Amino acid sequence: MSLPVCGTLDEILHPASADFRSLPDLIGGLMGRLADRAPLRGGALWLQDMGTLVLAQDRADGRLCWTADGDPNDAAADPEAVVVPITYADAPVGEMRLVLDRAPDGAAPEAPMLRDVARQCGYLAKRYEVRRWAERRFGRPLMMVGMSPALRELDAFLEQAAHSALPVLLTGEFGTEKAQLAAAIHGCGPRRDGPFIQVNGADPVGVPADWFARAAGGTLFLSGVDEMTPALQGQIVQHMPSQLGQWLDAPDGWMMSGNGAGNGMASGMGNPRVIASTTTDLRRLADEGRFSRPLLAELDFLCATVPPLRDRPADIEPLVVAALERHGGRADETRTDELIALCKAHSWPENLFELERVIARLAVMTGGRPIRHGDVRRHAPWMVGGAAPADAESGIHPVGHPVGHPVDHPNGHPEAASVAPSAASDADHWVRCALTRDQDALALLHGGLRKALVFLGERFADPITLDELSRQAHVSPSHLSYLFRTELRTSFKGLLGRIRIHKARELLAAERRLPITEVAMSVGYGDLSHFEKSFRRLVGESPREYRRNLTGAAAHR
Repeated sequence: MSLPVCGTLDEILHPASADFRSLPDLIGGLMGRLADRAPLRGGALWLQDMGTLVLAQDRADGRLCWTADGDPNDAAADPEAVVVPITYADAPVGEMRLVLDRAPDGAAPEAPMLRDVARQCGYLAKRYEVRRWAERRFGRPLMMVGMSPALRELDAFLEQAAHSALPVLLTGEFGTEKAQLAAAIHGCGPRRDGPFIQVNGADPVGVPADWFARAAGGTLFLSGVDEMTPALQGQIVQHMPSQLGQWLDAPDGWMMSGNGAGNGMASGMGNPRVIASTTTDLRRLADEGRFSRPLLAELDFLCATVPPLRDRPADIEPLVVAALERHGGRADETRTDELIALCKAHSWPENLFELERVIARLAVMTGGRPIRHGDVRRHAPWMVGGAAPADAESGIHPVGHPVGHPVDHPNGHPEAASVAPSAASDADHWVRCALTRDQDALALLHGGLRKALVFLGERFADPITLDELSRQAHVSPSHLSYLFRTELRTSFKGLLGRIRIHKARELLAAERRLPITEVAMSVGYGDLSHFEKSFRRLVGESPREYRRNLTGAAAHR
């Protein structure tokens, strides 16, 4: 009979990740949760760059706790101590030495979970190492935060991928941690001292030949490769040595090792490693002829998907804590159960980007006091289903969206604040921009939304769905819907309907003898009754009345 560790790995990891921030505190919290579930009598844990924590008895309350003040030799000297190595990428980075109670029959405890906990300690140590490296390299402490199963899978992917030179393809919605993961892959690998060159696919600076030359010996990160033009995709292919033998001549200056296609390692590491990120399924784009199939074949070696925040509720609290700390709010003083509950209930369409903005705003606007429901309602009203009312005496209006932007109400319809101009006039403005492709106006929009409007302006008569439009925009359907509400103050269907009715009015004026049914069909309505109801709702009169009034007005001129 053996003595097991009680509980699951998630039960040990999640509370620890929510309550602690520094590496010693985080490891100490994790081991404290382990001590509550394992038959421990003593122990010590050592990690590179952290030092040693010892399981000792608290003199105040008699409980066992992990502390940096104990004597690690006590655990090391116990002949019954169980030694569990802590490794990362097969290299030792620490050690757990635990003294556990034996079973009544004298058998030694069997605790596979101890090895799982040791593995997580190795991952956490590497995260903090990458954070220090990123702060020196980029001036920003980049780090993956949280211990959800999905994030632990990314830790395992990172451990294996960092020490290969094969191309990496990272997929994830707008605002997910694709850039952090790309930097971590570079920072954990043998090229960490080489250059890390990031290229913005939507608005790249320079040409692929320059990118590859600057990234030699390091990593070339193609951020948003799905937004690159076909011409750029073709040029990138010309500068990548083929891992698949699609072309036999390597670009000038690049030399593959004898077994390069097998392990992806370049001789002397002169050839930059390529990491690419995308918000869209590149395989689908390639099937539709909208992405280079040869380039996809060369990128599609090591692949990972960064999950959206809505699929990682266990990571929300540690992410909120980390954001509060970054923006000057002491998390132990400002974090409240109300704040965490609202954050966990929100869907975060823009993922980490949105969470960072919201928490930064709350940290600043609340001045370091506990953040309550009312604070969130006032400064981020869309998270609680509506806008806070204006303060009539102070003249202060709800803060959250800029004037003219919507907040989401419980009925699910965006509604402008009373101080904003009408949403209808805004929608008509974007109708004109979509149909005329007004570049100055469109340049002010999110790149995905800009693509969506151009597509609607060209293909308004087609049976367009939100899923189809999101594929054209290279963003997820939920995020595109969010962009329509927040930036255009309308829905996708609402704007499409306005575009169709706008074109119908033009046809009714230009083609006086064209039957109403043909007008309806030419702008995308298959049902005459639906067309007439939509026209009357937006124009205030039926198509026939509109045409008759145009004729009457012309006759009186």
